[in-house]
Amino acid sequence: MSMITLFRTSQIYALDQIKNVLASHIRQLPDKVSSIGVPLKILRYEFPCEPVDILTWLHNQHVPCKIYWSGRGKGTFEIGGIGVADVVEGKDDINYTEVFALMEDRLCLDNPNLRYYGGVSFYGAAGDPAWQSFGGYRFVVPRFELLRREDQTVLAFNIAFKDIDKDNVAAILEELDRIDFAPTTTYRRPPKVTARHDYPDRQGWEAAFAQTKGEGGKFRYDKIVLARKSVFDFDVYIDPVALLKHLKDKTSQCFHFCFQTDKTAAFLGASPERLYKRVGDRIETEAVAGTSPRGASREEEAALERELLNCSKNALEHRYVVDAIREALGGLCADVRADAKARLVKLEGGQHLVTRFESVLHPGVYDNAIIARLHPTPAVAGCPKEEALRAIHEIEPFDRGWYAGPVGYVGHEQSEFAVAIRSALVNHDKLSLYAGAGIVEGSTAQGEWNEIETKIGNFIDVFNRK
Repeated sequence: MSMITLFRTSQIYALDQIKNVLASHIRQLPDKVSSIGVPLKILRYEFPCEPVDILTWLHNQHVPCKIYWSGRGKGTFEIGGIGVADVVEGKDDINYTEVFALMEDRLCLDNPNLRYYGGVSFYGAAGDPAWQSFGGYRFVVPRFELLRREDQTVLAFNIAFKDIDKDNVAAILEELDRIDFAPTTTYRRPPKVTARHDYPDRQGWEAAFAQTKGEGGKFRYDKIVLARKSVFDFDVYIDPVALLKHLKDKTSQCFHFCFQTDKTAAFLGASPERLYKRVGDRIETEAVAGTSPRGASREEEAALERELLNCSKNALEHRYVVDAIREALGGLCADVRADAKARLVKLEGGQHLVTRFESVLHPGVYDNAIIARLHPTPAVAGCPKEEALRAIHEIEPFDRGWYAGPVGYVGHEQSEFAVAIRSALVNHDKLSLYAGAGIVEGSTAQGEWNEIETKIGNFIDVFNRK
């Protein structure tokens, strides 16, 4: 066994007493460590507490490193984390087998709530200096977590055995003392936009779109997804957690995430797309492709629904993703079950076609194999995959970084990743918004440009709040 939970209780603590209770346990660690375990293990304390809004708590903490994750929809798992108890990271391309083995060595069955949170870049090594602090991959066990599962709120503390000595414990106690459990906060109003630059701009987009066609105007690929980066300058620095709060208020049916590496450096977003969820040996995934706006009236909404469901271009784009996921799962699972036909999923400002899959993994199949086979899907790359990836790298005038990569968490019994679309990179007073469009035979440059504008609309609406 490579990990244990040192302390767990069913008692519910008041917010004004929980720090003192946890501090008393932390102080005893240097005297207990030699009789408890080995350096590889990570100890975890869990204390149920009075309910407090997770984002409120996270916003009130004045620390550089913050993590936020919430599942899709109401009542799902939600966590805010601060500090670093353990980290698995690298600047280069990820070796999924090695990286996931490092995390699995520290994860065990009797500590199901200990998880690594993080993500992987779309390409691997970061080329743009703005992405340097995120690297090719980065997974963190937070030092302190406030999480909500079902109807219970829990404060958790994590520490690796190798870090248990009197000096470290003294520093951790100081960190604990600075944690603010105030039940309310004041979110700053979104700052004012002073400039916007698109990469590529309209002319560049037309040129990029033209590169998807060969002689005689014949489309070169079955499908290719080209993205755009829109950089907004603001009059003051951006508060990542405040921005996520405003975004989450508008995007309830999405996964929400924020990986903050410094006070004004973060990657955050509201993604409608699950890459996969694993619970034990069961896996769920989905194909999300095909997009249209929402209607301003009931009649317009119904017309747009019919258009999306019957549009040959959207049906073709969706089918490529469905076929690719089915093929990927075929090497991982014994029996793949999928929706008989695509459904509509409605979001604020847009709607998509979705086909859901579920199955049981073959014995010996773990997260490293799942993520390596599923990422990237044709929903964010294209097909044939390798040809599309080469073209994206040549055509797009920017580094995708973590955009469209897998973000989520890894645990022993459960792991979940979303696809990091509808996302943004915060860099002091600049915000880079990323979104892409699936291009197939019949697509138009104007239509795909408009689709991208729809996809970043929720962010732009946040800026325009009065």
